[in-house]
Amino acid sequence: MFRKFLTAMVAATFLVPLLPANAVDKIPDQTSLTYSIERKGSKIGTHSVSYDFTGENQIAVDIEARVRIKMAFITVYKLDHSSQELWKSGELVKMTSETQRNSSYEEVDLRAADDHYVVETDGETVLAPRDLVPSSFTKTDFWIDEGTKDFMLLDTLSGLMRPSRLEAKGRIQLDNDDQTVDARYYTITNLDENTLSHEFWIDDAGYLIVGTLYTKDGETLTYRFQKAKDKQAA
Repeated sequence: MFRKFLTAMVAATFLVPLLPANAVDKIPDQTSLTYSIERKGSKIGTHSVSYDFTGENQIAVDIEARVRIKMAFITVYKLDHSSQELWKSGELVKMTSETQRNSSYEEVDLRAADDHYVVETDGETVLAPRDLVPSSFTKTDFWIDEGTKDFMLLDTLSGLMRPSRLEAKGRIQLDNDDQTVDARYYTITNLDENTLSHEFWIDDAGYLIVGTLYTKDGETLTYRFQKAKDKQAA
């Protein structure tokens, strides 16, 4: 029963992974970002994203995530995830992801086709709308200045989709690592269940400082900015 609980909790953690967020209508100025993943004040993993500006309005994004949960010094759950995205002129062209959860393996393949996306998972192919947003949240024009925006959210680990709503909640003073940051505050709601699923605090440089994920099991998981490298240092 305990192992089942842990499996469900960690699976929920990466149902919608929080990744570095970009300012509205901007591409990132820093090409390598790292976040810690925390639960109840303890670090359980890391998440990193790297951007490669390939020219012709193309951006290649590489994502790596690693989670380890231990009980009495024994690893009871582990997850390794990697994905690659290709964006052109602000549109997602293709995406592939591989995820190892303990002994299970999942793969997702997405490609653009006319006015829709084709999403392939293990043994299944589905069509998705072009307002699809991957759970990496690397879409540069995703964030809004005010109001709300409805969209279809793609779980990049499983290929599952769900209708969601982004809401800009204004500005807020955020205490983070003994510093006060003036940040834009956003929430995301799961429209199927009418429940809050995410909170984001993004600074004026366009980067996610803190992100919170609320799981179905009542867990609160936090992504916290760790470090970045700029283009010259990358």
